[in-house]
Amino acid sequence: MSPSESGPAGVGLPVGANANTALTVEDIKRIIAEAQSSGADSVSLGMQIFRTLGDDINTSGALVSQALLESNVAVRGPLAALLTAAQTITKTGTQVQITNGQETKTEIGGTPIRFKEAVSFEVVDDGGLPTLRNIVGVGAHKFLWLDITEIQLKQNQGQRVIHVVTSGGSRDFVL
Repeated sequence: MSPSESGPAGVGLPVGANANTALTVEDIKRIIAEAQSSGADSVSLGMQIFRTLGDDINTSGALVSQALLESNVAVRGPLAALLTAAQTITKTGTQVQITNGQETKTEIGGTPIRFKEAVSFEVVDDGGLPTLRNIVGVGAHKFLWLDITEIQLKQNQGQRVIHVVTSGGSRDFVL
């Protein structure tokens, strides 16, 4: 049974869905629409999509990319690189695991970013805002490779801020 076959929109996987349910493009488009309804910026949207994928699912980067395209969501930067490389995306509870065909590199504002063949993280809400924590397999290059361990969306004096924690410290980026 696929999630699109039963259950109301916006409530995740239907009760009784089999373990490790394979998502379809239509399922992912419903999840994207739900995330878009919160009025999220592009960074928040990506984090919300991972948060609302369901509790025990699998899909591929190609299906997620197709669903984003059909939903008229432009994918750029590190998310585009990660989805292009992603062979499998699984989520069990709050734990997301992404298996890439090979190590992938991209840039954010001139800073090299690396996704290893295996990427994992936990998706949680922190004060109602999405957080990716216990990140493994993602790094940024500043004089040397630093492991990115947490990415948190925060509110700071009415502005949305991305708080990034690395093995070398932390930094905030205003959206």
